[in-house]
Amino acid sequence: MARWPHDPTNGGDLPPADAYKLSVDEYRFQAQFNWSRTQYLLAFNAAILTAAAAVASRPGRSAALVFVLGAVAATLSMTAVRTQHDYYRAARDRMRRLEEALRIPFDQRTDTTSTLGDRRRAVSVNQVVYLLLGTITVANLVGCAIVVVSR
Repeated sequence: MARWPHDPTNGGDLPPADAYKLSVDEYRFQAQFNWSRTQYLLAFNAAILTAAAAVASRPGRSAALVFVLGAVAATLSMTAVRTQHDYYRAARDRMRRLEEALRIPFDQRTDTTSTLGDRRRAVSVNQVVYLLLGTITVANLVGCAIVVVSR
């Protein structure tokens, strides 16, 4: 019997098929939740940059503060993306360990991503997200510098 470590209803003992189903469900949940959170973070950071640009069109240095807050938010967002990807990786690795323990044939295993399958990829989604958030960080810092120097 496979053991699911935190199942209070039966002391952790689950039939192997149920343990595998739970691990696949957790994998899917992490993938979907992470993507939803990433969309929110990208929209949030784009909105801060837009607000800072709008404030910068008015006299004064208040836009510098909004740009700095935007840079901090984008940097924190990159940390959140890295953390959420760790959750995804843990779910993916548990699913893979159960597939191996249950001796599921390779052609029947979940292989929807390049790290689960044998496919190559040019770039990962996380790399693109980091690039976008890094660009937003730089844009905020440049905007702040322009506001400070020009006024």
